[in-house]
Amino acid sequence: MDCSARCAILNHNIDEGLGMDWSRFNLDRQPFRPAVDSDSYFPSPSHEAALASVAAGFARREQAVLLDGPPGVGKTLIARKWLEHLLPEVPRVMLPSSRAEKPGELLQAILFDLGKPYQGLTEQELRLSVTECMLEAAAASGYPTVLILDEAQHLSQAALEELRLLGNLETKRGSAVFVLLVAHQTLRAALRRPGYELFAQRVGVRSEIEVLTQEESVAYLNHQVRAAGGEPDSLFESDALTMIAEACGGVPRVLNRAAALSIELAGESGTTVVDVEAALEALDRLELEPVESEETTESGEPVLLPHPGRGPDGIPDDVNAESGPKNRSTRPRIA
Repeated sequence: MDCSARCAILNHNIDEGLGMDWSRFNLDRQPFRPAVDSDSYFPSPSHEAALASVAAGFARREQAVLLDGPPGVGKTLIARKWLEHLLPEVPRVMLPSSRAEKPGELLQAILFDLGKPYQGLTEQELRLSVTECMLEAAAASGYPTVLILDEAQHLSQAALEELRLLGNLETKRGSAVFVLLVAHQTLRAALRRPGYELFAQRVGVRSEIEVLTQEESVAYLNHQVRAAGGEPDSLFESDALTMIAEACGGVPRVLNRAAALSIELAGESGTTVVDVEAALEALDRLELEPVESEETTESGEPVLLPHPGRGPDGIPDDVNAESGPKNRSTRPRIA
């Protein structure tokens, strides 16, 4: 079962487990799911640029491509979205967790995903088995095996060296392996350190996904509601939607959590519209509560601004375990 199918099952189970009648909110399903599937993909400029970069790297038969960004911005979603564009005959391996200290652990994970024996083998036997699988798949399909490693920042230097060696495999038609590293920005920094030069030279494309701007955050929330069959204006009061967009730092994962909780709270209060009170309560529970500024509205009340957060990225640790940048420039970066 591929990752998209697993996400669909997870989201269905979550929808059923919540026991909410989404039709009451004029929705076909929960709009803000914890496991985002490609059906609700929001094409921000940064995400579209990243998608194009990965596709270009594969078309040029680069040995490796790095796709990174802050936690929760949708790196895994981009990898899955790109896979959907590939021809079905392109062989692929996707490792959802790349915690490999030793080369043998990485090789075992690859063989497990391929459905091949992976236990009771020496490291060299594992290496030969993976090599055989990669070469046979490339020869049969005419394409390199796409090897996607999510959470790749956890790979050790030895594991990265093993990937470099795998990337050297070739058939008469060209490279037998294409590596896509999906990682936090810490991997990009690691590749600049002494000892990583050989692998860093193999990374032909480095693309970073940035957090959404405030305007994009509002558009993202609206998009998710429409993807679930609803109308944003009927589900969220304008001020409530803006408040959530401001407070979540442009991180889709956090936007999903805040918006989903605000809908749940609105339902508990007996209404089908998320007002400012429900939004405030949701943000407070996530420790993203707005704070007052020196500005005032026409009625003299203080304007609410997003809480500065509990960490360097402005997002509490329980929402986002690793720091990432706050809202910043509007355009994507490709390095």
